[in-house]
Amino acid sequence: MKVKLFHAETMHEAIRDIKAELGPDAIILSTKRVRQGSLPFGLFGKPLLEVTAATDRDAKEFAPIPQPTIPVQRQEARPVTPTPPATPEPAPLFQDTLSALLRRSTTAQPRAEAASVPSPIATPLPRVKPTERVHRLKQDLRELHQRLTTSLPDDAPTGGAGFPAPIARACRQLIDQGLRPASAENLCLALRRRLASETALTDGAIQETLHRLLEEAIRGSGPLLSPGDNYNVAMFVGPSGVGKTTAIVKLATHYRLEEHKSVVLITLDTCRTAAVEHLRMYADVLGVTLETAQTTADVMDGIRRHREANLILIDTPGFGANETARLAHLGGLKDSYGPIETHLVLSACTRMQDLRRTVARYDVCAPTRLLFTKLDETAEYGNLFELAYQTTLPLSYWGIGQQVPEDLELAQPGRLADLLLERGSVHVTSPDLSSPRGCDSLASLGGTTPQHAQ
Repeated sequence: MKVKLFHAETMHEAIRDIKAELGPDAIILSTKRVRQGSLPFGLFGKPLLEVTAATDRDAKEFAPIPQPTIPVQRQEARPVTPTPPATPEPAPLFQDTLSALLRRSTTAQPRAEAASVPSPIATPLPRVKPTERVHRLKQDLRELHQRLTTSLPDDAPTGGAGFPAPIARACRQLIDQGLRPASAENLCLALRRRLASETALTDGAIQETLHRLLEEAIRGSGPLLSPGDNYNVAMFVGPSGVGKTTAIVKLATHYRLEEHKSVVLITLDTCRTAAVEHLRMYADVLGVTLETAQTTADVMDGIRRHREANLILIDTPGFGANETARLAHLGGLKDSYGPIETHLVLSACTRMQDLRRTVARYDVCAPTRLLFTKLDETAEYGNLFELAYQTTLPLSYWGIGQQVPEDLELAQPGRLADLLLERGSVHVTSPDLSSPRGCDSLASLGGTTPQHAQ
């Protein structure tokens, strides 16, 4: 059998060539539309019909159709084998194949032409900067996560269903404090597993066990300077108005007057002239150095000049949602200098959804600590637990008022567990709070931080 491939513009031309090359009893095996041209893969080339035909006879039995320029004598001189009489099968077979092929080609031609059109994927898409694309994907994932985590109903009476009555009461208590129902029920599941061996579930045992579970779920970072540390650089970032400057003033006062450490203040928040002046006023009273910086390079120079200091505190402005580039420059400080303890300062009065958005926005700064302020302005502390648990970031400090430096407390998981179980109040002085010794030098300033300096 001889098989040959033919290219023609129409089916009639292809049949004519097939008959001339393979004879009238040739069989068409397949046909398809192709493009032929000089460009790669034949794009924009001339459309042709590609036909595959075959015959059982030897190709030598058939001579090509004589061209007008070929002399007649050469045709007569060429030996021609007489064509045997046609049998009844080949012609109908060829006609049947041709008819089926024509029917198939009429339906498959639009599909073939559509297949020959370049796929939209092959068309080069407008190039998008990788950073912008990654930022959009992260933003979509965060919004999806927020919708999923807030989809559960917050109806407190339905919390704790399926638990014994004492555990159900503890679950509703946690929900009332601002924990998500899913988080409260997970804690109560762990509570029931720990108390499985006890036959009598008393409220006292439940409260004590739940207190330990809350304390184990989160962690504190400890103070800026541990007893064996003599040097640290801490940067405070966060939205406007959450109390970054207030926290820095309280920490500087404590370590300068209580711990007798050398402290240096560096502020990037030079857009607010009043804030810089009030920070300078505290620096003068405390006897510490204050430097203003316009760029992160200025901050680096200030850090290098004051390497002999025990503690360097960096104040930053609050950035909006559209200032991602400036936040990225701020986050580059850690790449340029090295280990910088970054505290993300947040308000305890902020909704959980807004807290998540803020954490996502300041992710470029790679925060290593969470510092909450304004605990004295709320009675629900579930947000502190939820954010610390979800981000796995340790809690460093929290502000409980305006007094300097008393109203800044070292964050301790046990203290937060007391607040969640309503076993204490933020207005009760913790044993770990700094002593008010050394505050007399601030009496002339009123002992409080100005409201607009926060």
